[in-house]
Amino acid sequence: MRDLLQFNTRPFMEMLTPDVADRVRAEATISKFTNGQLIQSRGDTRAGLSIIRSGAGQMGVFGEDGTFVMMSVLGPGQTFGEVTLFTDIPRTQDFVAIGPTEIYQLSAARFRALCEDEPGLLETLLSITLARSHFLLDVLDSIRRLPLRERVAKTLYSMDLTAGQHGHIQCRQEDLADMIGISRVSLSKALKDLTALGLIKLGYGSISFPDVEKFRDWVARHCNVAIVS
Repeated sequence: MRDLLQFNTRPFMEMLTPDVADRVRAEATISKFTNGQLIQSRGDTRAGLSIIRSGAGQMGVFGEDGTFVMMSVLGPGQTFGEVTLFTDIPRTQDFVAIGPTEIYQLSAARFRALCEDEPGLLETLLSITLARSHFLLDVLDSIRRLPLRERVAKTLYSMDLTAGQHGHIQCRQEDLADMIGISRVSLSKALKDLTALGLIKLGYGSISFPDVEKFRDWVARHCNVAIVS
């Protein structure tokens, strides 16, 4: 499943020059986790930047009853914990390993020291953070303004954009429902409506767009989206 927080940007480590990426690796420590292990907890005040070296993880929140509501999936080269570098705000999400996962941990002190030598490092992280903020504000606007069917269509468009606009995305319906913050029953109805309109085709763990241009045009007209070519 594609990470919506990536929002059509490359992973952090891929955006760095090879020399800077090597310096980040050299300064960071590596933590290893097994499938299902908690990598970070909501409320953690440890300041630093976390970068996925290998594997993947689910970002979300555990409820009081132990259920996990997923917000996003992050993979190799992507970051989390940025807010702790610049504010006193604790980490706001739980992060759980998907399979064997390794994390580069870069302390706040080491990050600041690296930025003094490599100012482009801070600019790269800022560009990713601003892209995520833009997307989250857009999500908030959709929640307040759009009907459910249009919200789902807009989310699928964003996922396809992040995946490279191939007209085909991999995702499980339960994960998609959790990410959007709706029930699986509500998601199923919205997907059936979009299927009936000929905009999407449901597969096993996937959603495709039979006519990509038709889907993009519908999203532009009904969801107030500036389509990216």
